[in-house]
Amino acid sequence: MKLTKIEIKGLFDLFDYEIPLTNEENLLIITGPNGFGKTMILNIIDSFFNNRLHFFQKLVFKSISMWTDDGKKIFIKKEIISNEFEIIIYKGVQIIAQFSNSQKIEEDIIRVILRNNSNIRQIDDGQWLDRLTDRILNLEDLVNDYSTADRHSIFPELTDYSSLIKVHIIKEQRLLRRTPQKKRNSYERGNDVYIIDTIAEYANELRDSLNSNLQDSLSITQRLDSSFPKRLLNEKGHLTVEEFNIRFNTLKEKQEKLNRFGLSHSEQEVPDYDAKNANVLLVYLKDSEIKMDVFDELLNKLELFTNILNERRFTYKSIKIDRKKGFIFLTKIGVELKLTDLSSGEQHEVVLLYELIFKTNPNTLVLIDEPEISLHVTWQKEFLSDLLKILELQKMQVIVATHSPQIINDRWDLVFNLETQRIQ
Repeated sequence: MKLTKIEIKGLFDLFDYEIPLTNEENLLIITGPNGFGKTMILNIIDSFFNNRLHFFQKLVFKSISMWTDDGKKIFIKKEIISNEFEIIIYKGVQIIAQFSNSQKIEEDIIRVILRNNSNIRQIDDGQWLDRLTDRILNLEDLVNDYSTADRHSIFPELTDYSSLIKVHIIKEQRLLRRTPQKKRNSYERGNDVYIIDTIAEYANELRDSLNSNLQDSLSITQRLDSSFPKRLLNEKGHLTVEEFNIRFNTLKEKQEKLNRFGLSHSEQEVPDYDAKNANVLLVYLKDSEIKMDVFDELLNKLELFTNILNERRFTYKSIKIDRKKGFIFLTKIGVELKLTDLSSGEQHEVVLLYELIFKTNPNTLVLIDEPEISLHVTWQKEFLSDLLKILELQKMQVIVATHSPQIINDRWDLVFNLETQRIQ
């Protein structure tokens, strides 16, 4: 399911926007001066579809309408005097869900958080203390860091509708992440929150993904090997020399990629085609294809990720996939660098590409805020062509908010300019 249009009235009591979201590339670039609401539009979409309804209590607006390609309309209106909002979801003219914030969203969220985190207590109006970390929390900190799945259980009648579209947002602040750390002892309740380097976290994630794929492949191999004699005796299929050559060459290409990324060190060694042993070769090909199919998605992503980064010509360094570390960077003479020794621009490039390639899924709406941050002008100009390659692989919809004409490059046909196309 995709968004096809979003209409916002009275944003900041200043702006009305009607933004179409349909083109062949499934890509929209929102631009405009500071203060016109580029980032806010991304946050509106992200907050609704990820069920952060408290966001709309603070936002100044009159109404928000969003249309999907299956005929649904999501309508959010806000009463100026009472500051309460109502969400109505239509299918055609029929109301299929309705919700009012008279249920006191903030109070409900806070109540659930405090019930599940005994170490947090309120110390002032709008401020809470985490006694385990001595952190002073405002409402946003409290909700973002401690509510997690709890907020989804507060409004079960709306959850199914707010998740109509899967939304993934890539925010402006990308290099550092606040992450909860579980207590080591079962008698301790709640979570601490730590600041970590995103690039290091993503390298560890990729390492885990590589090993998970290898483990899956090993399990499949053991299962197939144990049943090979029986399946060989029962094989009735036919294999021609032409089919053998095509399928074997495809396997060789995959094996070469596995070798290149350090996921295998073997070679495909099979005797020449022999009609007498065609059934043996057929079972071998089937088994090999099943064993390697587990890597297909990962290999495509690794290839795109490394190709884009190495084409960037990072200063005297290149990326390498590593089974023990996920990915590493090497100097021209082969010395490994600490990931955090990369420049800010290089880290931004790695993190942004990793998010787009590895942390998003097909049929997701991806929101990217200011992709140009810390990037050299040349890299900014290449961003859009890279993004279109990723879209071809991932089959997703993307909205980008940017100040940079270099990001837009020559694709002004994809642009919605808030300054020139506002209604009010």
